[in-house]
Amino acid sequence: MAGMKKAKRRGMMTIERFRRLFGEEERCWEHLRRVRWPRGFVCPRCGGDSRGYMRARRLDECRRCGYQGSVTAGTIFHKARVPLQDWFWAIYRMSQGKKGVSALQLGKEIGVSYPTAWLMAHKIRKAMADREQGRQLRGLIEVDEGYVGGKERGGSGARPKPSRS
Repeated sequence: MAGMKKAKRRGMMTIERFRRLFGEEERCWEHLRRVRWPRGFVCPRCGGDSRGYMRARRLDECRRCGYQGSVTAGTIFHKARVPLQDWFWAIYRMSQGKKGVSALQLGKEIGVSYPTAWLMAHKIRKAMADREQGRQLRGLIEVDEGYVGGKERGGSGARPKPSRS
């Protein structure tokens, strides 16, 4: 009970809420449409609005130029054979913990091969990094846990080398 209160306080999405929001493929498509086109379809070629939505092909058609565009075009989901529901789960899992989730574990959870899970994880990480590009931290920065730098050269790290002065 205390854990649930903590999760709600931080704004963290619970698994129950995730399943309620994105438990069906069609809900994922609808969510992506709302996020990508909050005021409805906008043609990337001419800026026109939608003549109509072809539900079977999941495409919008431009009223002006006839361009047929998908909500996934130009995103990490473009031409993906993995269902959006699995993509959303992968994003959820990778964003919940400090260390994310391994491609091997992700593949097991969504039922895809390791190479597919690795590619998905790579695309998700790149999208997260691209989004943060251009944002710069300012002021006093505090870190709970961190690792800066790499392995020190010239020794096992057990004892410092004596100075040669």
